Amino acid sequence: MNVKKMSINKPIISITELVLMLQLSRARFYQLVKSGFFPKPLIDNRSKRPYYDIALQGQILEARNTGIGIDGSLMLFYSSRKLETVSVIKKKKVDPLIKELVETLESMGLETTVEQVQQGLIELYPDGTDAVEQGVVIRELFRQLRSK
Repeated sequence: MNVKKMSINKPIISITELVLMLQLSRARFYQLVKSGFFPKPLIDNRSKRPYYDIALQGQILEARNTGIGIDGSLMLFYSSRKLETVSVIKKKKVDPLIKELVETLESMGLETTVEQVQQGLIELYPDGTDAVEQGVVIRELFRQLRSK
């Protein structure tokens, strides 16, 4: 989402909507308001909630795009991150059986990875290892992985 492509399409917006539009955190936005870089919000008399009208939205978007605040100060903004890079990369949960097989094979002197053990199990036992003794599984995996 590029801030330069943003357009104002609502007569008033909340701070939440504005920070999403600007791709800033709430804390950073409030810092910029407090420093005078962005204008202060208007306050609704009935609900006491802050909001920005079209004129203030335009000033804020211009300040964000140009890096020149309403007070004339200059600000450099980092380019926004893509959502994929912001999201936390979740580790795949490894089956405890496979973890145990990897540890056993490594204790036997074979350097291997979880992926190699998983692939070996798929190749050797496409129907699963439920009917096979664990000792046999370890022996066959050891032989297969050692030969590769």
